Amino acid sequence: MTWEDGALCQFELKFDPTKYDRERLKNTIDAAYGDDFFSIPSPAMAIDRDGRITSQITEFQQACDRKRDAVANLPLLELPGAEEARKLSLEQLEETCRFDVLEARAALGDPAALRQFAPSAAQCSSYIDALEGKTDLRAVWRNMVESRCRDNSRPDVCKANFFSAETRPNAEARIKADVLTYGWGNCTTRYLKTADVQKESSIRAKLEKGLRRLFKIKAYPCSD
Repeated sequence: MTWEDGALCQFELKFDPTKYDRERLKNTIDAAYGDDFFSIPSPAMAIDRDGRITSQITEFQQACDRKRDAVANLPLLELPGAEEARKLSLEQLEETCRFDVLEARAALGDPAALRQFAPSAAQCSSYIDALEGKTDLRAVWRNMVESRCRDNSRPDVCKANFFSAETRPNAEARIKADVLTYGWGNCTTRYLKTADVQKESSIRAKLEKGLRRLFKIKAYPCSD
């Protein structure tokens, strides 16, 4: 059996199919090395720079449900870290799907929905206040742009690109889209379980160690 990890490094192992189920082995390898086990469905919405919104909340929620059922019932080898990986994947999925649904609801005119996302409710509330009209939307937007562009390699160009929204058609929608995605969205992602890279890496390492105890894994040079 051969596979590739997220860094495009290739691996190979040989196994006895009378002792190990191929599907369980393949799933466990993906949990340790791959991307699909911890993947999240595509976001519920897309907002372009014109403030136009494409939202498919129902379809997205259905995709989340299918992914949740698949991970919950995925057969894995009984190795240390296997059920930890499953639990973390389900937690990340649940949280990220909720994040995307609430963001989509806000984009469709219900910014108060963002307050339901507890992990960042207090830390990112200034953006919600602005989207609800409780504070000056453009002042919050300008501060956000200044902060976002400060470390850009071309800060003046970065700011000019954002600030051009004020002179373009549908300016208010563009500004709201920026505050929602670049403001609240970027602020909130810091508090998601997916941001805890160390925890996921630790679980993957435990699984990989268990696999190497059972099988001789051959590693090939990684692609550039």
